[in-house]
Parts: sequence; C-alpha cells; structure tokens
Amino acid sequence: MTKKRPDRRIGRTRKLMHEALMSLIVEKGYESVTVQDILDRADVGRSTFYAHYRDKDELLLSGFDHLRTLFEQQQQSLLASKQGGGAEFNMILELFQHVGQHHKLYKAIAGKQSGEMILKYLHRYLYDMLIVPHAALMKNKKSPIPIELTTHWIVSSLLSLMIWWLENNMPYSAEKMDETFRQLMMPGIELALGRKVQKKEFDKITREHHDGSVKAFYSLFVDTECCPQK
Repeated sequence: MTKKRPDRRIGRTRKLMHEALMSLIVEKGYESVTVQDILDRADVGRSTFYAHYRDKDELLLSGFDHLRTLFEQQQQSLLASKQGGGAEFNMILELFQHVGQHHKLYKAIAGKQSGEMILKYLHRYLYDMLIVPHAALMKNKKSPIPIELTTHWIVSSLLSLMIWWLENNMPYSAEKMDETFRQLMMPGIELALGRKVQKKEFDKITREHHDGSVKAFYSLFVDTECCPQK
C-alpha cells in the first residue's frame, strides 16, 4: 500500500500560525496574545485555526515537535556514528544552543504561565528519553538512590540551569554551560550510580570526546566487564 504524502498546504498553514504566535509572544507576551491576534497575523480564518489546534496552548507546544524530532533523529544517528567514527550527538549542548538561538522567545515566556507549561513539557520529554538508558545502565547494579529519582534530579537541574542562563543574559557560551552542567552533575551521579570517577579518568574521556558528548559522559559509569562483547 502506497504511503500517503503529507499535504504541503497543511504544513505551510501550521508554519504560518506558529511563526505568528512566536512573533506575538516576543512583542506582547504570551498571556496577552489572543487567537484573533494569531489569525490576523497569520492571515488565516478561525475555522482553519481550530481545524488544526484546540487552542493557543496546543499551538505553542506544537512548535517543540521539531526539537523532539531532531533529538530522535540524532539518537538514531548515534548507532551509525559509533561504528563509523562520526561525531556523537550532544543532547545537552544542543539544548543550550537551541535556547540561545531563540533566547528572545524564551525570555518572553520565562516565569510566566506559558513558560511553566513549556518547562513541564520539556521535563516530561527529557525524563522519558533518559529513564530508559539510565535503567539499562543500572540493570545489574544496586544503587543507593532509585534511578527514577536520579533521572528526575538530572532533568530538573538542567532546566534550572537554563533558566539561570537566560535570566542573566547568557553570560557564558552554550559550550561552557554544557561543560559546567556535567561538572556539577558528576558528584551526584557518582553517588547515584555507585561508582567513583578519578579526575584523570574524566580528563581522558574529555580528551577523547572533544564534543563533550553526553554518551561519553555516562560511559564513565558503565561497568565494562558486565557484558560480554558480541
């Protein structure tokens, strides 16, 4: 059976409405934006809007689907890069870079109802993405702290650091924030995963992975003797 191609007109219409909402948020704040404002800016009818979205909240969150898709695609590429020697995907750095590129938008919603909604969305998504590899990492090991709590703490700390970065007008580069986050996380992850990492070991993994990949970071805690090589 032939797979139906997505209607390009639908994609264009959604893009127009999303761009209209983003520009309006920067101009007047999310809470002040009405559906009518979006219709006027995007030049679409009310029936068209409601054919795609329930309300402006759903439209706002739909804008993060492309970010989620990017992460999922990059995760798949890790399998190829592992064998081909290509650069590994650094989820933390990508997040900081994304926020930095759209800092006007994020600053406009920070601390507001819309900001809380987006934070909850990102927290849920990141938690769901990290809990599986974390659980696999600890499958045959006993941890003094439940892996669910560790994952929740990591994600909460990451988002909190991003808020600080935005509120202080991004005084450091995305690369520096990525490095700082991993340094701050090290003691807590050591405790949660039950393995002490020596400084020289951390320096070695950093030299070998210049992009500071999250995968390389967590590889410090893997018991390399747990599983036979295939």
